[in-house]
Amino acid sequence: MRDLGIYFGTFAPCHVGHFEQIIRAKRENRHAFVIVSGYVGDRGDNYGMTLDSRVKAMRQLLGPDDNATVLKLDETHIPRYPHGWEPWLTMLLDTIADEMHELPFGVGEMTFYVGEAEYIEPLEQFLFRKYPEIDVKITMVDRKILGISGTNIREAPILNWDYVMRPFRKFFVQNVLVIGAPGTGKTSMVQDLARRYSTSYSTEYTKAYCEEQHITEDELDVRDFHAIGIGQFENNRRHIHSPGTRKVFFADTDVLTTKVKMKMYADGEEFNRLKSVFDYYIHLQHWSLILVLPPEASEDNQAVVSYGKTVHDLIIKELEQQGLTPLTHILEGASYRDRYQDAHRLVDEILKEGKDN
Repeated sequence: MRDLGIYFGTFAPCHVGHFEQIIRAKRENRHAFVIVSGYVGDRGDNYGMTLDSRVKAMRQLLGPDDNATVLKLDETHIPRYPHGWEPWLTMLLDTIADEMHELPFGVGEMTFYVGEAEYIEPLEQFLFRKYPEIDVKITMVDRKILGISGTNIREAPILNWDYVMRPFRKFFVQNVLVIGAPGTGKTSMVQDLARRYSTSYSTEYTKAYCEEQHITEDELDVRDFHAIGIGQFENNRRHIHSPGTRKVFFADTDVLTTKVKMKMYADGEEFNRLKSVFDYYIHLQHWSLILVLPPEASEDNQAVVSYGKTVHDLIIKELEQQGLTPLTHILEGASYRDRYQDAHRLVDEILKEGKDN
């Protein structure tokens, strides 16, 4: 067993092929450095995987492991490959040197695991010059063992879902929001769709909040709406990142819905005080599809019909103001089954060739 194994890459995303090499670096050495590299606007960033978010995901993947350390290498301010070899190698070795001092043993042997043959010569020349006293070895890994690459995954993430390491899957989950006025069947629709696609779903946080605080919805004030809005955002986020989420996630309401309710219950001054907070959280949400369930007509209770229409109209207006209309589809089927079938078809479309149900 050698002293230190080093495996670097963009990991956009980290897939099973990467993980096999990380395992090798850990088991063939006393310790391993996994170095996540990238820059603002890189191939991961373009798919919503910023360098910082990839580092966090890698630390989640390897967090409990005492034999591996995850490091970040930010290439933002150096020339792009292949013009930035010298500054990139300098940054790489500076990053390694800074962390080597934290190891509980001296490093006399170092092994680099690389997947590109063109890395070998510049690495050898630079490393032997930088560390003449260390036994440096460069090992070429076989990237074709599993026949998958980050490019394959980014181009068809749903089809290649099972190759993506779990903490990185959240970047590719197709998030579906189901909203509408009370009594339109949102909860049933979310639960049925989630069961159909064997995935997770979130519930409306307002009901849970009111039960916890022992209040009714008509007693909610601006502070309650603030807590409910953030609580709904965290509830959805937690389920998106849940191990039970597979390819698609269904949310029963969101922060936008809470904002609409606040607008109905709070006065103008109170609403304006929190409007920017809600808009901030709405901006952080990322939906692939928004399904709106319209209120059903009823001759028995005109007050309920009127209230439902008011909520529906406010939701549609807010979706327009937030620029979410292109993602929105109103389920106007005559029956629940018609609306469910329409929703099922729309979800299949966003999953495309990757659907497995």
